[in-house]
Amino acid sequence: MTPTFAPRSKTFAAASIAPQPLQQPSLPAKTGPRVAGLVEQRELSPGFVLQRMRVQDLEDRETLGTVLPSLKIGLVVGGSSDFYLGHQGFQMGPRQGLASGGMLVAVAEPDIYRRRAHRGREEHKLVLSLQAEWLEQLGADDAHTRARLQAFQSQHLARLDWQPSARALSLAHQIVHAPAQTGMLDRLYQEARALEIVAEALAALAGSASPKPGLSLRDHRRLRDLQARLDTGELDRCSLADIARDIGMSASGLQRAFKAFAGEGLFEYRRGRRLDAARQLLEREGGSVAQAAAQAGYGNAANFATAFKRRFACCPSTVKARG
Repeated sequence: MTPTFAPRSKTFAAASIAPQPLQQPSLPAKTGPRVAGLVEQRELSPGFVLQRMRVQDLEDRETLGTVLPSLKIGLVVGGSSDFYLGHQGFQMGPRQGLASGGMLVAVAEPDIYRRRAHRGREEHKLVLSLQAEWLEQLGADDAHTRARLQAFQSQHLARLDWQPSARALSLAHQIVHAPAQTGMLDRLYQEARALEIVAEALAALAGSASPKPGLSLRDHRRLRDLQARLDTGELDRCSLADIARDIGMSASGLQRAFKAFAGEGLFEYRRGRRLDAARQLLEREGGSVAQAAAQAGYGNAANFATAFKRRFACCPSTVKARG
């Protein structure tokens, strides 16, 4: 994949890049839009800042802020987002028939950030800000990677459209939907997942991202279609043999191909999506823990709680109490 450097181009679509407000740990209560939900910003290590948001706008309103120099990596995992960075407009979120994308943006100088809130709209996103000193500590071994990164960073508002893997989107979803905590283990939980996303994004920037080994273009398309069907729940009751027969692959071939494509096995991916739906039932729809367990396909409440805690680092009852 060869990055396209496009400073000061027009519209950024299907991505979510929320700049870090100047000298503010989160959206300020007095000047920011009125929202219900969570906005959190924390420095995972010097020069490496994570911002996550899962909110619903309560009114139409605009907010102005300042974004500081850094390399931004953004992913939207739910809802949509609408803002300007400098003179560039962003309208982000999954578009019809397309999965959510990601984007890298180079902020080489301070600029204006304007967020536009729309009453009733939801916005779930992750933004990782990498400052120059943090990037320098990485010490890229090859001259090509170092030159590519330096060239990109030097162009104010240069961008790279990036299609994250299913694994990266899953990690971003886990970060965005983790509970609001401040302990050491929570920080480590976020940092480990954020670093994996950074590695994939920088590989795309360096031009080292390539088609998955062993996957033809035809297989890649079939697996993208299969992933979309898994996300809808259409195949929740289907066996591996049924799914393989449906898409024209052997069961063993499908297992290998899907893991290469998504970074996890087909059943692990399907289980994760069920758990995501169960969490939504608890948080936003007022369902009981028993209903959430059934939604996720678990007949045993203890097994459901174990799987839920492994994915979200909290118990279903905690999420239910918060919702």
